[in-house]
Amino acid sequence: MPAELHISDEWKGPLAAAGFDTFDAVMGSVQGECVSWHTRGQTYRIELPALRTSNGPGGEVVFLKRDTYTSVKDILTDLVNLRRPLAPCINEMHALGLVADLGIPAPEVIAWGRRGRALLPWQAAIIMTEIPGAAMSEFLKTDQPTDRRRVVMNAAGAVAAKLYQAGLSWPDMVPKHFIIDGDTVGILDLARMRKTRRPAERFMPKQVRRFSDRLDKRGGNEDDLKNFLDALNI
Repeated sequence: MPAELHISDEWKGPLAAAGFDTFDAVMGSVQGECVSWHTRGQTYRIELPALRTSNGPGGEVVFLKRDTYTSVKDILTDLVNLRRPLAPCINEMHALGLVADLGIPAPEVIAWGRRGRALLPWQAAIIMTEIPGAAMSEFLKTDQPTDRRRVVMNAAGAVAAKLYQAGLSWPDMVPKHFIIDGDTVGILDLARMRKTRRPAERFMPKQVRRFSDRLDKRGGNEDDLKNFLDALNI
């Protein structure tokens, strides 16, 4: 049975106009700007054509993320942890839903599809909306008042605290994945986020250390980290 592409009703027109009306079309597309490339998958930033005859979405930016294959490592990791193996894009779609339920701004999946092989995940793709704002890694490079930096880092720490309190593990928690929009902080790149029953102290310190290391390399300082940790407070 051929793979199907599932599209939100209000986005069917705009995506069809851009040529995204089948799973094969999504997997073969090279439209837009490639913002991440690996042999195992790619991400493209795409500006959709505006549809003047439609009252629905159109003329907006979306991101196409796809898995050209699911690695053996990913499959074995899921099996060892007694989870049903999922392609990274499909896991990210589920994670985005969990994050949205927590009230944390994040991209919205407007289309998705997958194709299996021998009862295991193989290929997958999601198309997501863009969330407004700038990455924390860019924010930290700008000349910002001390109070403004404190508000932003407190807000980011509060987001991280909410994730951990909900039992979510996020190995890719780094500054570039926090999106700053005014005093609001959203997140993206959740392909490795998982719901877990493990106590937070078994994985949170490693993830916070990674965040701290990247923060230092992206223009953050000791006060920025302290403000983040004060709000994390777990």
